[in-house]
Amino acid sequence: MTNDPRKRKSTSDFWRACTFLYPYRGIVLASVGCAFFVGLAFTGGLGSMMPIMRVLLNHQTIPGWVDMQIAERRLGVTLADDNTVVRVIRVASDKPAAEAGIRPGDVLQAGQGDVGSTLATIASPDASTAAVRIDNFRSTDVSLPRVPRYLVHARNIGSHFPTHPVKAIAAVFAVIATLAVCSNVIKFFQEYLSDKAAVLAIQDIRRRLYDHVLHIPMSHFGSQGTSDVTSRLVQDSQELGQGFKTVLGQSIQEPIKAMFAFGLALWVSWKLTLFIVIFAPVMLVIIRKFGKKMRRASRAALVSSASMLGQIEGTLIGIRVVKGATAERFERRRYMRIMKRLVDEQLRMSRIDAFSAPTMETLTLLVVGSIVLIASYMVEISGTLKLPGFILIMACLGGIGDSLRRVSKVNNVLQKSNAAAARIFEVLELPIERTRALAGDRSNGRALDEADSRLASEAETGHESPPHRVKLPPIAREVSFQNIIFSYPNAPSPALNDVSLTVPKGQSVAVVGRNGSGKTTLLALLPRFYDPQQGRIRIDGVDVRNATLRSLRGQISIVTQDSVIFPGTIADNIAYGQPLADREAIAAAAKRAFAHDFILEKPQGYDTLLGELGGQLSGGQKQRICIARAIFRKASILILDEATSQVDAESEHLIQQAIESLMHERTTFVIAHRFSTILSADTLVVMDRGRIVGQGRHDELLHNCETYQQLYERQLFTSPPADDPTPVSPAV
Repeated sequence: MTNDPRKRKSTSDFWRACTFLYPYRGIVLASVGCAFFVGLAFTGGLGSMMPIMRVLLNHQTIPGWVDMQIAERRLGVTLADDNTVVRVIRVASDKPAAEAGIRPGDVLQAGQGDVGSTLATIASPDASTAAVRIDNFRSTDVSLPRVPRYLVHARNIGSHFPTHPVKAIAAVFAVIATLAVCSNVIKFFQEYLSDKAAVLAIQDIRRRLYDHVLHIPMSHFGSQGTSDVTSRLVQDSQELGQGFKTVLGQSIQEPIKAMFAFGLALWVSWKLTLFIVIFAPVMLVIIRKFGKKMRRASRAALVSSASMLGQIEGTLIGIRVVKGATAERFERRRYMRIMKRLVDEQLRMSRIDAFSAPTMETLTLLVVGSIVLIASYMVEISGTLKLPGFILIMACLGGIGDSLRRVSKVNNVLQKSNAAAARIFEVLELPIERTRALAGDRSNGRALDEADSRLASEAETGHESPPHRVKLPPIAREVSFQNIIFSYPNAPSPALNDVSLTVPKGQSVAVVGRNGSGKTTLLALLPRFYDPQQGRIRIDGVDVRNATLRSLRGQISIVTQDSVIFPGTIADNIAYGQPLADREAIAAAAKRAFAHDFILEKPQGYDTLLGELGGQLSGGQKQRICIARAIFRKASILILDEATSQVDAESEHLIQQAIESLMHERTTFVIAHRFSTILSADTLVVMDRGRIVGQGRHDELLHNCETYQQLYERQLFTSPPADDPTPVSPAV
């Protein structure tokens, strides 16, 4: 995995991550539907301003205003805002008014001759023609087109509004208030549903990512550590969740509001509204520029955050060493350097975020100023736009501008989420030890696929996986290492060089050697934590690469030098991975590991909860729990990697007896630490610089293996006192 930013020109990783929302498409669609209703209610509130302004500015009634809109549409004219006469100020060509000889400046009369009667006569859906008097001396019959159905409904609704000005305004405000209440209720559901879909999708991503991490080869953790993966699991997925919430919230709701407001503005004056489109590309370029800078800064901040987590994790795990070396000041300075980088990147993000809003607002001000000038010409000079219409357009532009401002913020959030999504997909794209579907995956509902796939190291070394892996039966004859060559990535020399070893079933082998001689590496190849570049490891003649990992690792128990304790009870730790295990079997394993007595001394016995890393247990107690875990598994192959290094002196002899009994029951590989373990093994294997330089019993190796002699005399073992027949092992 690389920390270098991947070159992306857009939010492609984020939109790829949005596929995790597909299982919750029903929730998403419901949220979008709510957003449409909110936008419609918002536009309805804006549109309600028109009749209010007519009543306040021109002393019209709402029914009269509706009739005026219908009359203008049917005649093809623009009428003056005059409540005393129906005066024509503009006539469209090829419309009924032009065909009837009506000209700008004419005063029209119909019906009883007053303004209300004239407009009602022309606006009546039942009338196909209207007898119109022009300037009281000329009459003409005007052919009227059909009234559109939506205008018919609008006229019916308008007829129910009171004609008294105050009552009419109160009625309109009642409609606006009703729309506002309904809009807020629907907005609650819209935000809740969008957040719900985002939370569920992030849950699936974390589950998928965690499952994938569990199957990443050991080589990755050896080179990259764990803090970076932890950061991606926790912080990056949280950042991606904010992007999901934003996309399903503001990025849907605000464009819908802007779209409805834009449509209303088009309805009032399409010429003035389309002028706004000229500025749209400029705004998009600015938003894109800010987004690109935000994406880079966000990715750098996430990398620094991962470094911070690694520093905290390493310091707390080794807190005893830190305090013992009085290195608090050193660790504080190192932490502050990391924090400074993180703060610098976060402040850079803040600057970009803070600068984007004023820039967009300044551009919006220029747009609004240009529109005001054009609208002033249309109202005062050409007469193609009325003052209430101009005010309504400005209100629509204000709504559109507010939405654009919010969308510019959305873009910054999306860029942060895109950087987080890119880091998450870097992990998901790592080759794994086996392919499996997520349990309960909502997208496909399939159960776990137990078929193993190609290891990542096989892809790197050229080994081909067989079309079908075999289930490895329990060992019946032998384990053999054949001409093994293995190198760690970027290592100057091989860790293992042409190693061959055969161990019959039921035999125990103690592997000894200096630090870095390849002991732990050799035994790490058996459960396929790594794969050799050359050579083969066979169990009963079956290449372990051809066996399923479950069947291979299912017959191997491992006890490491570092005692690993998981959160849970003592019983859970002994029966790790088997939650329904029999309590008697757990107790039997603990007794063989000589852990039963101290377990019963705990407040809840086997049900005692162990905290992080088993802090309430001593080192020897934790190691005995791990040995009991290996005993409980009843695996046919046992690997002891200096397993008794942390056992206290009081129980060392008893635990050694338990180990010796295991060594006679199972095929055992031991990285020697105690001299008694060396004597108990059937065969000793001496390693030096990645090669086997000696093999045999203790007495034989003392005479014919120079490396073993040196280990015995200088490094690994000390001779017992003359009056003590029991060999003494040093603290190594």
